[in-house]
Amino acid sequence: MRSRHVTSLIKNATSLIVSGAGSALIGLGFWALAAHRAPARFVGRASAELAVMSLLSILAQLSFGVTFERFLPVAGPRAGRFVRRAYIASSLSAIAIATAYVSLHLSASTVPRALEWRVLFVVATVLWTIFSLQEPILVGLREARWVPVQSMAFSTAKLVLLPLFLSVSSQYGIFVAWNAPVIAIVLAVNWILFTKRIPAHEIHSVPHEPMPSPREMLGLTVARYVSQLITVMEPSIVAFIVISRLGPVANAHYYLTAQIAWGAILVLNSISRSFVVEASTDPQAFRRHTRTALRAGLIVTSAIVVGGLIAAPWVLRIFGPEYAAKGTLLMRLIIIALPGYAVSIFYSAFAWLDRRVWWMTARDLFSLVVYLGVILALIGRLGINAVGVASVVEAGLLGIFFLPRVVRRYRAAVIEDADVASD
Repeated sequence: MRSRHVTSLIKNATSLIVSGAGSALIGLGFWALAAHRAPARFVGRASAELAVMSLLSILAQLSFGVTFERFLPVAGPRAGRFVRRAYIASSLSAIAIATAYVSLHLSASTVPRALEWRVLFVVATVLWTIFSLQEPILVGLREARWVPVQSMAFSTAKLVLLPLFLSVSSQYGIFVAWNAPVIAIVLAVNWILFTKRIPAHEIHSVPHEPMPSPREMLGLTVARYVSQLITVMEPSIVAFIVISRLGPVANAHYYLTAQIAWGAILVLNSISRSFVVEASTDPQAFRRHTRTALRAGLIVTSAIVVGGLIAAPWVLRIFGPEYAAKGTLLMRLIIIALPGYAVSIFYSAFAWLDRRVWWMTARDLFSLVVYLGVILALIGRLGINAVGVASVVEAGLLGIFFLPRVVRRYRAAVIEDADVASD
């Protein structure tokens, strides 16, 4: 029984890590090709446009992504209705938010003014919203093995299409190549979900806790939405700050470097997400899930910090010598910050399982203020390296504050498990 619990958590986490690593590796090739085939100003503008699209998509998801991972395991026969309602609400939100954005003067620095391009941006945001929700649905259904299939198909397709679209337009080819594969993947994955995976889950799942009441679900969803909004705003706001203060070339150097460095956070999130799903599905094995997740997180964090500090300049040389010269220190600073972020990530997992999410919201608000404050104070003197310094400061404060709480929650899990065993 113990090995089965451990195997399931590690297997699902590994699927998410493989998905993230594979996507990052192919994404590295995508941006390397873009950097060599398109002028830096077009790379910088396209990266900003994609960052905005991602931000609007996350806003439109209304925190359903993390909600799926926490409550699809206990949704039982209501799983299909849960997903359909989320799709409808998120799609309508995406249309409203993206339309409002392209109608504002703020979009002039990221979205071309042509009407057809703005319509394309709105459609792309809606599709990206559904595409983004598919992964947490698969994770919540404990079908994480399909996540790498989806992500690899998307990453490979956009890489293959990039030279074609760049040959047509160096200015717009990056954005179109990124979004073109999404249509086919959305259709294929949702056909599998609604004809096979969700019906099977509704029949065979055995919930171990009740779904929240409508009032409780609303409170949890609002708190998670605010928390997620604060978290995802950071990189998008930084992209705006960099491109407005330092220009599109500096934003290209920042964006590509940060995408690689933040990949480490995705690895830790993969472990945390698998832990949440397994602990929600089988809370009686909570201590074993906790021990497995924390041990895996420690090993991964140590390996990434050591390897990343050494390999940073060689990795960035893939994009060209200028990217390595401008981005190596930034990448190393972000990697140094990883242990503090790891502590915060695992605290979030415990808080989400305990349905105590407003602490997470307060944490993220404080972090955002500190992070942006340091960047704005130092960017004039340090350039893009101000982002790295801000990451170290933010992560250090998070680690100091939340490490004792993570330790206490783990000890409580050990005591709870011992009490159950004695009964």
